[in-house]
Amino acid sequence: MSDRDALADLTAEYARCVDRGDPEGVAACFAPDGVLRIVNLAEGGKVVAERTGRDEIVRAISRMSYDATFHFVGQQQVDIDGDTATGETYCIAHHLTIPDDGTPATDYIMFIRYQNQFVRLDEGWRFAVRELNIDWTETRLAEAV
Repeated sequence: MSDRDALADLTAEYARCVDRGDPEGVAACFAPDGVLRIVNLAEGGKVVAERTGRDEIVRAISRMSYDATFHFVGQQQVDIDGDTATGETYCIAHHLTIPDDGTPATDYIMFIRYQNQFVRLDEGWRFAVRELNIDWTETRLAEAV
């Protein structure tokens, strides 16, 4: 498998693990001291959250309170330099909330550009830093099935 394919698989695995509610799987996509950072570009590049290390990432992902998520990963550009790489990945992430009170479900949609720093470890390529940049969001009514 080429390095580009391995990096694409890593980004797909991250999305799959988030959508399957697998915090340990998400954390395994990171280097042991990897960083997951969320930046809101609509708020002038404000860092909304930053988690360092697999344990912190597991705790953060475990606290997600949506009924379901669906990450659609788009194009990815990477620059590889030996055992490190940088790149940008586009994503549209849907976050479904189904209220208990009978009101309509909502879909909170995030339009994301991930800024990635990758590192090759013995276990394969991992995120050294994954910065989730939110370009904009939308909230829509949804029909939960």
